[in-house]
Amino acid sequence: MTGSFPTRRPALLSPLPQEWVIARFTVALVTAVLAVLLRGLLDPVLGHVAFYTTVYMTVAFCAAMCGVAPAVLNGLVGFAGIFYWFVDPRHSLSVSRPSEIHGVIGFFLLCAVLTALGAANRRKQLQLDQTVAAVTKEASERQRAEEELQKAHDGLERRVQERTAELSRTLDRLESEIKVRERAQEQLRLLSVRLMTLRDEERRRIARDLHDTTGQSLAAIKMTLALLQQTGTRGPDLSRLVNDLNALTTEALQEVRTTSYLLHPPLLDEAGIASAARWFVEGFAKRSGIRVHCDIPEQMERPPRDCELVLFRVLQESLTNVHRHSGATAANIILKVDRDKLRLEVDDNGCGISEERLQRFNASAGGAGVGIAGMRERVRELGGRLEIQSDTTGTSLSATLPMSKSIVASEVSLNLPATSVA
Repeated sequence: MTGSFPTRRPALLSPLPQEWVIARFTVALVTAVLAVLLRGLLDPVLGHVAFYTTVYMTVAFCAAMCGVAPAVLNGLVGFAGIFYWFVDPRHSLSVSRPSEIHGVIGFFLLCAVLTALGAANRRKQLQLDQTVAAVTKEASERQRAEEELQKAHDGLERRVQERTAELSRTLDRLESEIKVRERAQEQLRLLSVRLMTLRDEERRRIARDLHDTTGQSLAAIKMTLALLQQTGTRGPDLSRLVNDLNALTTEALQEVRTTSYLLHPPLLDEAGIASAARWFVEGFAKRSGIRVHCDIPEQMERPPRDCELVLFRVLQESLTNVHRHSGATAANIILKVDRDKLRLEVDDNGCGISEERLQRFNASAGGAGVGIAGMRERVRELGGRLEIQSDTTGTSLSATLPMSKSIVASEVSLNLPATSVA
């Protein structure tokens, strides 16, 4: 600011800025005083010659450092001091000899030359300083821009690495999900093949049962009727043949009724899972010779229809496996309602399931029979859970279904045919 002292120290021997007015004129006055004092110190050596030598030096210095006006001020003050104290007659400003006038004129001419040269040099130095300052500022701004650019580049690189790592994790999860889905699809394909095979086998078994039981009974009825037509039997023989026909017809009806009930028991629709389960367990105990203890409530709230059907199929498949594979002599059936869940438990005292096969079943149902896999798929479709525990003392199967969640099975759901123990 004009008229104020500098707020920063300039470089050594660097011209003072034009706006530092007070500083420039102060330097001019101080150097003029120093020139006079220095001439006083040199007076014993110089005597009455070279009066203005020290002033010339300060004028040149002020012209180069402070400008024209401070140099002029410096020259005037220095001239006055030298002329008053050192030029004869001393302690006087009067001119007594023409030679002194020549010295004064020479002083001012030389000071003018020194001032002009110093001012020119000062202008060049100021321009150079401005150029250096501009270059320094530009270099500083460029360095700051490069630092900001490097910082931005580092931040961008870090974000790219984070996004790359996140993308890699997402890709790994996606690949894992794809593998799981592929395994599930492969298991579903194998299960579908096994299901079709089992349906064919079940149809052959039903056809064989109908041929060996109901078919034979109907054939006997037909032969007896033909014999009646041919012989025209009367009396006791007619009564015996009629009794035989009645017994054969009753047996055929019983076989048809049993097969129909096993395929889909009417009690399941009419009375619910409790009555249908007790009926099936009683028939299973008679046919298999296995003691079955049944713990099913007499009165219980009926669950949704699809839940009843799934639990009945699980019960059928479980008891069929007990008869075919476990070698058990006794089994225990428990059906209960636990809060809003329906739970079916089937326990036996058989030989159990091998640990390796049980682990495969718990992992993905791989290696498990189509019956067990079908049961688990049925239960899973309704949002339930199927668990199997087994050791050398027997096997325990539990199926838990939510009563409040009734899911209608789709057309592609696993509809396994009922299996029975002949």
